[in-house]
Parts: sequence; structure tokens; C-alpha cells
Amino acid sequence: MTTNQDFNLTGANQKPLSEHPGMRYAYNPNGMTIGVIAPFEGFQGPVPTMKDHAQLVRKAEEGGIAQFWVRDVPLLDPRFGDTGQVFDTYTYLGYLSAITEKIALGTASSVLPLRHPLDIAKASASVDQLSGGRFTLGVASGDRPVEFPAYGKNHADRGELFRESLEFIQRAQNESFPEIDSPLGTMSGADLLPKPTHQRLPVFVTGTSRQTPEWIAKNADGWLYYTLPPQQQAQNIEAWRQMTAPKGEPGWKPFNQATYFDIVEDPKAAPTQIHQGLRLGREALLEFLMFWQSIGIDQLMINFKSSTRPVGDVLDEMAEYILPHFPAGQTAAQKN
Repeated sequence: MTTNQDFNLTGANQKPLSEHPGMRYAYNPNGMTIGVIAPFEGFQGPVPTMKDHAQLVRKAEEGGIAQFWVRDVPLLDPRFGDTGQVFDTYTYLGYLSAITEKIALGTASSVLPLRHPLDIAKASASVDQLSGGRFTLGVASGDRPVEFPAYGKNHADRGELFRESLEFIQRAQNESFPEIDSPLGTMSGADLLPKPTHQRLPVFVTGTSRQTPEWIAKNADGWLYYTLPPQQQAQNIEAWRQMTAPKGEPGWKPFNQATYFDIVEDPKAAPTQIHQGLRLGREALLEFLMFWQSIGIDQLMINFKSSTRPVGDVLDEMAEYILPHFPAGQTAAQKN
């Protein structure tokens, strides 16, 4: 657990982003890492049980999972079929930061148009501080139209709201007493605390969020993307590298892929398609992961919603047969 911390709440003498513990552990310079998306269970319908979730998070950390991603789903839309991990995103992340020690934490993703940017800025910087710098901020424009009128927002405006909100968040977090005049609010003569642990909070854009790839490459620290046919994904990654930089070089920014898996008991089971992913045994899983690593994916984010097995059993199998091939990056202790 992260305890007895010396907080740097005002942003004085912040360390460079290259030393951010979350980024260092979530990504391995020598290959792909494995992340997981909450909740840790297979379930029918839109609502999980969250049974044994804390135990499973700790098991994932001990087994070598590099990052735990928490979604932002404020309202239940039965037609959409998935309400994430149910708990408030940042309340849950604060809890997770207290029961874990090294695993990176992230949002996948905060829906910027639905919240005031100051609230997201304060909540995300707070989790970063409480976790000892293990947090990355995944952001999105929102894909559930029913949520927007509940917040008094127009779904059609989400692309513009996304850009305005992200700029507001970054200025509030990264500047001391910023002078902000935005359609989302005016800030003058006041400062946001806490500041992030490092020079800035790592920001990851999900999908396109109604922006161009060039805008994402310029304004984000990484890209969270969906599963695509292999050739198409390889082209996406190659274009991303051209807009940013090859791995290991200055300017490199991670490319993540999210995939649903049902990893069955038979290790030799051939792969079959499921919604946004695959049902398969561990031998075929390893082949897919090796291929995705070869085309340049930096982190494969697993969603277990379609799992027909207890996820604890799957994590044990992965820890023995899969995760040794895809180790997490360095912890601060390893660095020192």
C-alpha cells in the first residue's frame, strides 16, 4: 500500500514526466505489457456483481498485470449493455490506490463533456498524488447519448466540449494561478490544488473522441484504441509512429488496444470471434499477443466481461503461462 508519503501538493519542483511511476510501470521499453479493464468478472446483462474485486485487483498486481483501467459510466442505459464497474470512477480509484502498491491506475475513460473540467482536474490529480504518481488520465468524448441531456449537455456538441474541457484541465493542473477565459468557465485569482506529482498528468485519448489523429498526436501522451483487423491496426500504429516517434526515441507515445477475451480451460482451444474480441485457449492467446506485440502495440488491455470462467482462475493461468512473456516496466524501487 502507498503510505507515509511526502506530498508535493503545490507543484513546486515537479519531476519530469519521464520519471512518472505509472508510465514507467505500465510500459516496458522492450515489449508489450498487459493491462486489464474493470470489472474483474464475466457477467450477463449490464450490471456486474463486483464480488471479490479487491482480492482480484491484488491478485492481478501480484501476477504481473501492468495497469488497471477504470471506466466512467455515470448512468445505466440497459440498451447499451454494460455499466462498467458501477462505482464512481475517482472514488473507486482512490480506494484502489490504497490497496495496491505498484500497478499503474488509469481511466478508460473519463467522459469530459459530462463533467466540469475543474472537477476532473482535481479528482485526477488527487488520485495521482494518493497513488504515489501511478495514475494516467484516459479521456473520451462519450458514446452514450442518453447521458448527455441528464447533464444538460448536447450530444452533438461533444467534440468541441471535449477539446475545451481538456485544455481547461491541463491549464488548471499545469499552471500556477492560471488566467482562464473559457466557454466552460472563467478562472482568475485562484489556483487548483493538488497539482499532479510530475510536470503533467499523462493523458490518453480514447478512439478518435471526434478529433483528428494529428490533433491527438499533438495533445495526448498516448492513444487508447479498439480492436481492428490486423492489417488495419498495423497501419494505424505505423501512422501513429510517424506522427509521434518510434519506441525508445524521444517523442514516443504509447499505443494501446482494448480487447474482450474469454480464455477457456482447454489450452489448445482454437480462437472464435465474440463481441469485440475472442474466445480461445491460452496457446492461441499467446500467439495473438505475440503478433500484436510484433506490430507495435505497447499495451493490450483485457476486458473480461465475456469470460465464462472465474476470473481469478484465469489470472492464475495467465500469471504462470502468459505474463512472463509480457513483463511490466520498472517500479521506482527497481529504478533506484
